[in-house]
Amino acid sequence: MMAVTSELEGVDGSVNPRAERSRTALIVAVTEALDKGQPGETFSVAEISRAAGVSRPTLYQHFGDLPSLMRAAALVRLESLFDTVPSLQPPHTVSWATAATKVLQALLQELEHRRAFYLAILDSTAGRDVREDVIEFLASRIINVPTLGSVIKKAESTAAGLREHAMFLGAGALWRTERWLRDNDPEPASQLARRLSHILATAGGMQDV
Repeated sequence: MMAVTSELEGVDGSVNPRAERSRTALIVAVTEALDKGQPGETFSVAEISRAAGVSRPTLYQHFGDLPSLMRAAALVRLESLFDTVPSLQPPHTVSWATAATKVLQALLQELEHRRAFYLAILDSTAGRDVREDVIEFLASRIINVPTLGSVIKKAESTAAGLREHAMFLGAGALWRTERWLRDNDPEPASQLARRLSHILATAGGMQDV
């Protein structure tokens, strides 16, 4: 997972409010540009810095380059996305298929709503790194879902094997979702959610019930 270095913390470990505001402003500025469907190659460091109300050296100080800023913006939105949906842990009275489909449908609907942003990110110079981040992010979520994660843990004897298994599932989910986002006439989110629920369950080694 990406670790962004910045001047947010002082020597005593306290947060520098000015630096934090600058970093947030830069993420907001690049997010707004990407929301318009602009690939990263169509805007410059100068344009994003100006929109954020900071200097170009400030952008370099926080993120190093524009692709790293876009990558950070993608992670912020991804974390926000997952925060908006319920936990992928079905209660005892609800089956995995029902609970997972509900959660996945909510995620897909939000992705569809932000379609321009995600496709612009994936088609930018940051696309490869963002895909790796998303797979890592999904893998960590899969491992922490008790119903699915517990089955994978039983199948894998090492931490490395568990991580690889979860990343394999995450990569497949990302591939299928990206394909759906690029479709000019995509199937309904509810239909894809049911399909992904089934694939994750069976590929993960649990019964699709």
